[in-house]
Amino acid sequence: MPRIKVPAVLVDSGGARTQEVDGATLADAFESHADRYGPALRDSVIEDSDIKEFVNVYVNGEEVSHLDGLATSLEDDDLIRVIPAASGG
Repeated sequence: MPRIKVPAVLVDSGGARTQEVDGATLADAFESHADRYGPALRDSVIEDSDIKEFVNVYVNGEEVSHLDGLATSLEDDDLIRVIPAASGG
């Protein structure tokens, strides 16, 4: 089963930092996560059927913008990481 490593700022979305999800694609994985743990992570990552501009998503260390975005295929042992943008002055 693919796993999502949840950013610390969103750990309240279900407790554990790494959470198992179902899905053949990245989009499916975020929907599975929303069904199990609530929509907080999905809504922080996806807007208008695309990954938000200031969020980076990786599958096994490779940024999905260099793959197929939300259509990226997943295997059972894949690790998805979400890195929200940090801002400051």
